Amino acid sequence: MESEALKYPSVPMNVSGETSSSILVDKCSISFKKGGAGPPLIFFHGWVGDEEAFAPCHEAFAKHYTVYSPAWPGYGKSSPVPNLAIEDIVEIARRFILATSHTPVTIIGSCLGGAVAIELIRLYPELVDQLVLVEVYDYLPWYMYPLLIPYLNVFVYNLAFKSTTGFRILNSLLTTKFAANEDGFRYVADGFQNTNTGAALDFLKAVNRFEGQLCREHYRSDVATIYVQGGKSFKPLYKFKETAIQFFRNLTIVSMPESLHVPLAEQPELFSAEVLHHLGR
Repeated sequence: MESEALKYPSVPMNVSGETSSSILVDKCSISFKKGGAGPPLIFFHGWVGDEEAFAPCHEAFAKHYTVYSPAWPGYGKSSPVPNLAIEDIVEIARRFILATSHTPVTIIGSCLGGAVAIELIRLYPELVDQLVLVEVYDYLPWYMYPLLIPYLNVFVYNLAFKSTTGFRILNSLLTTKFAANEDGFRYVADGFQNTNTGAALDFLKAVNRFEGQLCREHYRSDVATIYVQGGKSFKPLYKFKETAIQFFRNLTIVSMPESLHVPLAEQPELFSAEVLHHLGR
């Protein structure tokens, strides 16, 4: 992707001192929130999310870091990218880092955002000082395949995730819930409601196309990495622990049995304390 221009306006938003901004990379406008003071920390949200995805933990981390929370293409107020690929997101992330921060940075990658962070580090390890991965997908399970089928995927996604009734029924059927408490449930449910359906499906397709390209047997990283795992998670997320041990030579595993798939929303105080401790803050 060739960059035409970079724009970095900043507009005060709320009493916490957080600002809402955007950056133009090529023809894609990336919206983000920024707050705090200190070395840069960038949050990569996952399959659902936007500029608010890190909100439950923002205040705790903003005491130690300048926190950036961007929305991926098509999410939040960010503009979409046609035929989105992981390579596009990685390149946008690279340009975002270089335009907004001094390097190296700390990255927190949640769910599929962690997959983007892993590829970013493979290509540009010099940009990242420390990496925190939260409940990352190791592979796409069979029950996600309907979300890859054109037309059917829109119907299934809207029925299961954007309908309040459908989401509650789906959640009740899972032995592993989307959230461990009502606050966490609302955070996840609101995340699906606020996420553009097309963006979520494009992201999923991009991850699926990219999955076979990562040479797992050769992937190794010396970047200091923390892997946060919920106490009882979905099988592919739980399995990622094995992958993390294989990938990262400098790895710390933090288990949070008090939470499930979304520890930063289900147990934000505990998540913040544990991660900040392991980051040396």
